[in-house]
Amino acid sequence: MNTKQMKKIRNKARAIMVEWIKEVIKKEDHTKVNRSNLEKLIETRSYYWSDGTLKLQPWSYKWIVKKLKKNPQWTLEDIKKSIAPSEKAQRRIRMEKEGPIII
Repeated sequence: MNTKQMKKIRNKARAIMVEWIKEVIKKEDHTKVNRSNLEKLIETRSYYWSDGTLKLQPWSYKWIVKKLKKNPQWTLEDIKKSIAPSEKAQRRIRMEKEGPIII
């Protein structure tokens, strides 16, 4: 990808991470979170092992950059919507809890 576009994407990813961290932590700690100390606040590992496969850690910097590469205009809310389970997955979860519908 073009280096100028990647610079914009990386800057936007850092801004989105700051927004997301501010949503997660208490209001009193919002002033402590900024772009410069972001690396100190989050875990540095971007990958984890799952069933013998190396996977990208959700809400890591690299994960957000990957999402923004596909859709550069996305905001924090758009990313949240994209990871929400689909209607089919929600029905499957409900079916597992309640059991099959018997008429």
